[in-house]
Amino acid sequence: MSSRVLTPANQITILRLVFVPVFAILVIDRNYGWALGVLALAAVSDVVDGTVARILHQESPLGVALDPIADKLLMTTAYLVLAFREVLPWWLTILVLSRDVAIVMTAALISLVAGYRPFRPTILGKASTTLQVITIFFAVGHQAGIPLASGLVLQICIYLAAGITVASGVHYLVVVRHRYAHHAAESESTSQSAPKV
Repeated sequence: MSSRVLTPANQITILRLVFVPVFAILVIDRNYGWALGVLALAAVSDVVDGTVARILHQESPLGVALDPIADKLLMTTAYLVLAFREVLPWWLTILVLSRDVAIVMTAALISLVAGYRPFRPTILGKASTTLQVITIFFAVGHQAGIPLASGLVLQICIYLAAGITVASGVHYLVVVRHRYAHHAAESESTSQSAPKV
């Protein structure tokens, strides 16, 4: 039983969870070079765990649940500790986290009212996550003294991430509203067409 749960892919995902406190400690201690290395390892593990699961045919409900949790936990921690160290502005951190909280709360409310309805990530949502991750890399890289991660490039990343975060959040709410309205119309149509006893 344990071998089916702790598959190689799931072990890699769990390792990414271990990276979260390690990254936070390194940033708080201003060891940005090492923190950048941990970020790179986390990114590699994110690619490897899914690949290993597919190759070994070991996809599992635990892995499906753990993977996004590990990703979101690392990103949330990264924004909080980088804002704490004044590497990233607090307004960006609040914007990123508020979007995620709003999406989760909206999805939960829709599920309670209309039943569970899975929402696939939109293109804007994926682009938003990608830019948020790139911003973290450039922020840490800037503090680590990486020439490519200049202050100007970091500022561009910050404002691009902010803009697409807002756009994706609004787009998500529009999509959810449309799907809920469609579901409500279907339910009303079904109830009206049902034979009366």
